[in-house]
Amino acid sequence: LPKTFQDTILVAQRLNISYIWIDSLCIIQDSAEDWQAESAIMGQIYSNCTLNIAAAGASDGSVGLFFERDIRLVKPVEVI
Repeated sequence: LPKTFQDTILVAQRLNISYIWIDSLCIIQDSAEDWQAESAIMGQIYSNCTLNIAAAGASDGSVGLFFERDIRLVKPVEVI
């Protein structure tokens, strides 16, 4: 499995989350038919999730969730 998937599994295990949904594993990537069927229920899947992890800062799946970044680009976020 790519590093990003491995990191996601580790995060889920540490948070005691038993099930994960990884779009690119759960949807056949080169199948328009599967994409249409699965995307129709994605709202239901995401609305029932405990946590959503997006590796938005990674260039691809080999990078992982955790990597060095330029601290000058990191802005604080207020959690309410």
